[in-house]
Amino acid sequence: MSALPVARGVEVRFEGVLFVGGDAQEDQLYSDATRAINEARWSDAEPLLDQVISLRGRRSDGAFYWKAYIKNKVGRPSDALEACSNLRQNYPQSNWLKDCSALEIEIRSKSASPVQPQAEQNEELKLLALNSIMQGGNANALPILQQILEGQQSERLKERALFVLAQNQSKEARELLGQIVRGEKDPNLQIKAIRLLAVAQGSGSADILGSVYTKSSDPSVKRAVLDAYLVMNAPEKLVEAAQHESDPQLARHAVSELGAMGAVSRLSEIYRATSSKELKSAIINAYIPAGAKGTEELGVIASSEQDPDLRRKAIRNLGVSGGSAAVPSLMTIYSKSNDEESKKAAIDALFVAGDAHDLVAMARSEKDPGARKNIVSKLSVMHNKEATDYMLELLNK
Repeated sequence: MSALPVARGVEVRFEGVLFVGGDAQEDQLYSDATRAINEARWSDAEPLLDQVISLRGRRSDGAFYWKAYIKNKVGRPSDALEACSNLRQNYPQSNWLKDCSALEIEIRSKSASPVQPQAEQNEELKLLALNSIMQGGNANALPILQQILEGQQSERLKERALFVLAQNQSKEARELLGQIVRGEKDPNLQIKAIRLLAVAQGSGSADILGSVYTKSSDPSVKRAVLDAYLVMNAPEKLVEAAQHESDPQLARHAVSELGAMGAVSRLSEIYRATSSKELKSAIINAYIPAGAKGTEELGVIASSEQDPDLRRKAIRNLGVSGGSAAVPSLMTIYSKSNDEESKKAAIDALFVAGDAHDLVAMARSEKDPGARKNIVSKLSVMHNKEATDYMLELLNK
């Protein structure tokens, strides 16, 4: 039974069926149709879509697309193309036209006369067409990709083409991607290509990336290679960069990537071997994301490092990374240290760790007025029950 012409917002019951006027009726039909599509109930969805189309409301253009989608799914591609043609004719400004165009490309790529990407002016559809042709093993796909990558296309289209290229595992595609990685093609694509190569080829790309790193003088390119080493899980390459890189910023970035990788033993190896205070400081920071093992190393440095600045930094970071687990070490450092700045660092770390209990105990026992004031200042902003109770205790004295 076709939908009754019901005024917007009006409910009418006819032959036991409730019809709702306007958007509500249309939305319900459309919702039921899309639910049937999600459950692959094509025969249930199509008549619901026909009702939506007949209402000629705000959902009608979407219904045309989904009707085309169903026709293609049930093996009637010519009917799907006809539905897309109807959408284009009835709703020339519809947002669903791109989806229908992509569906047309998919249908025609399987026929004897696939859509040729050069003839398509819309950039997104060009890439959909290329992807479809490449997945089908079409011999023309790689030359077309190369033409886009070496031509005057937009950077956005080139980057999308590069992504499609990286998915292809043929020898020719790998060679072309390698040329871009080495900067032999568009230099604006080099960094993007480096990242894609690491994802696509993993450890197999270590040699080419190592060569790029050694030969490049561009910090941005070298930084991208270091990022790729993280993706590839290549800690030895990062250690090499950290130990031999003359640019301190890149050396620090290599260390940071090792921390993100959780390579604590490698970081400790570099820490012991280097005399650079700047690099050691970066390693102390890199221990934070490295987890429990990083916390252990911070505890060692906090207790034994002779350089006061590095020792204090390790103490503060111990509070950040260790949380409550670091409290015993921090309390020991506070009680045994003769260095006032290290004591302050321990207070800071306990504050960061949220340890109001021990800070209150320290405030009660601390004889040095300056140190006690520092502890109370931390407690005053913690908004913890023990801290608040201690604040009331001070007020009542």
